[in-house]
Formats: sequence, structure tokens, C-alpha cells
Amino acid sequence: MNIPRSHLVEGPSPPSALVGEKGYPKVSVGPMVSLEELDLPERPNLWIKKPLDYMISRFSSQIYTHFRLDVRRVDEPQIEEIRWALLSEAPVEMEAKLRRPPIPRISFDGLLAPLGPTAPVERVKLAEEPKVPVSIEKSVYDKDLSAVEGVIELYEKGIDVYAISKVLSLGSLGIRGRRKLVPTRWAVTAVDSMVGNWLRRIVEQMPLYAGNVSLYQSSYEGNRYFVVIVPGPYMLEIVEVWLPKGLWTQSSREAHVLINREHARMGLEYMDGGHYAMRIAVLEKLRSMGRQASVLAIREVGPEYYAPVGVWQVREGMRMALSTEPLRFDELDDALKFLDNRVRFDLARILRRSHLLRFLRRWTSLEKFLG
Repeated sequence: MNIPRSHLVEGPSPPSALVGEKGYPKVSVGPMVSLEELDLPERPNLWIKKPLDYMISRFSSQIYTHFRLDVRRVDEPQIEEIRWALLSEAPVEMEAKLRRPPIPRISFDGLLAPLGPTAPVERVKLAEEPKVPVSIEKSVYDKDLSAVEGVIELYEKGIDVYAISKVLSLGSLGIRGRRKLVPTRWAVTAVDSMVGNWLRRIVEQMPLYAGNVSLYQSSYEGNRYFVVIVPGPYMLEIVEVWLPKGLWTQSSREAHVLINREHARMGLEYMDGGHYAMRIAVLEKLRSMGRQASVLAIREVGPEYYAPVGVWQVREGMRMALSTEPLRFDELDDALKFLDNRVRFDLARILRRSHLLRFLRRWTSLEKFLG
């Protein structure tokens, strides 16, 4: 990649932008401008089909052109330029006049996509007309709708949560006078949480699933996803296992384990962007089945995942798993025995901490007794 020495940069925005959180409420904001021809749409369901090195190269070839702004100033002319570029369904040509040449670097983050070269900007402007979906345009102009209502309305119209988080981040949703820029990191998890809460209310009104125990599987560059769907009321237990010698466990001899749960009236026990991404994929699957069920969702992360590319791959990895034909078992224990031979960690030791399995065994015994 050739970093331009000129202070004028021209190129397509994927479209993509970043609102930082450092210094809030005065934050860095600006679009990504690609130095290369874009051959892959801004759609994570397509990214998940590409290898890790390809995705890193894609992100590192984009310059983050940014300026600082108070989050309340959503009607600034430069924000308007970025907003309509960001809402476009196709790449849009942009011009950016930089204050100084970009700093050549790439930085990684567990939640956000990798960030390539950065440079402060004097001005940015559209060089062509963006193609904004009508459903998004209507939500942007509807200033009597709360941000939550706007998020759900867009989701119901078939707009993916990844695109919705960009709309929210640029202060394009919410009631007149209350709109603000939302740091991208916060917007991603907020949208997964809002849509997930809405889906959960729908799923909990559905009949109980009464089929076989189903095991779904997928993998992406060292991330392996396993989802076990079991007859029972809606409960979700997420197990995330980072194997030794991996991205965050280089000096550890043991796997690092995180367990999060959602049951009864309780939401996920603690905030984790990856867990909200896994949860939304599970709830989408249950809604498509027309049934509530108890679910064990596992993400195993091996050392092959040498650089994080963002929470999108967690969401899409789970969605990919749940779109496959499952293995079916008559009993939960049979599914767990099969799973124990597939994972690269001591599953039995971890599952001894499982609230979900303890509940299911009691619930199954009661069902048989009452039946």
C-alpha cells in the first residue's frame, strides 16, 4: 500500500466511518477513504467467507480521516457530508483535505474492525451522489421517533444490525433536539442489545420447542462455534474459551474461560459486545423456528486467530453455524459427549459450572414426572 504524501486524498468510502470515545463528549469522527479499488461490499455476511489476511489487508488500505467535534453538533456541514456517505448502500467517492500526511499503521481491537492509517482532516466532501435506501432515509428524517424505535423499525424492514449501528453512530436516529453522535464501539453493542431485547420478548411468547436436541457448528480462522438447542423454556448460556498461546493468552498455559447467562427476567449478566452478538444470532434462529428453547452457545478461539477483525465475525460466525443442517440427538448427554470429542478444551470441567445444564436436568425430570 502506498501512503499518499499529498494532503489531498480522493477515493471511495466503503462506506464506513468511525466515531471515537476518547475525550467524550468531544470526540474524533470521520470517514474511511480507501486507497484501493473496493472489490467487496460493506457486508459482513460476505466478509466471513474471506480469509483473515484478506480482511486485514482490506481494512489497512483505508485511511481514517478525522476531526474533533462535540457529540451534540450533529447538524454540522461536515457531519452531513459523512452521514449521507455512510448511509449509502454502495461505495461513494469522497475527497479529503488532510492537515498532514497519514500515519502509516494498523491497530487492532476486539470489538471494532482494524484501523489503518490515520490523519486529521480540514474538510471532507462527497464527490458523487450517495445511494441511500428509502427505509433508512425515512428514519433519518423522522425526528418524532425515539432511537430505540428507529433501530427496531429499520431491523423490521430488513436492514442488518451492522448497517443500523452506523446510522445510530452518526446521530441519525432519535427525537429532534436529542440526537447525538454515538461512539462506534457503543453503537455496535447498543444495537445488538436493543434488537436482542426486542427479539427476546417475541421468542418468549412462542410455544416451547419439543424436537430433538440439535447441534450446529461453524468455523472461521481459528474461531469455532457450537450451538446446542434443547427442548425447554428460553434460556441462553454462552461459553467463550480462549485456548493457550492465542491472541490474548500468549503467556498462559491454561484456557481463559468466560461464561455469561440470560434466563427468567435477567438479561446477560455482564456487558460484553461479543456475547450480545452471539445472542442476537441465537434469537434470530429461534424466531425463525417459531419456538422458544434452551440454548448452549460456545465460541472456542484458537491461536490461529492471530489478529482480531471485529465483533462482526462473532455475529456472522454464529449466524453461519445456525444456517447449517444440525446434527440431531435423542438426549442432551449424547450431544454433549459428541461435543466433548470435538472441542480442544476440557468441556466437562467447564460444564460443571453450567446453570443451564443443572436447570435442564431438573426440568426434564419434572416434565417426565408430570407426563
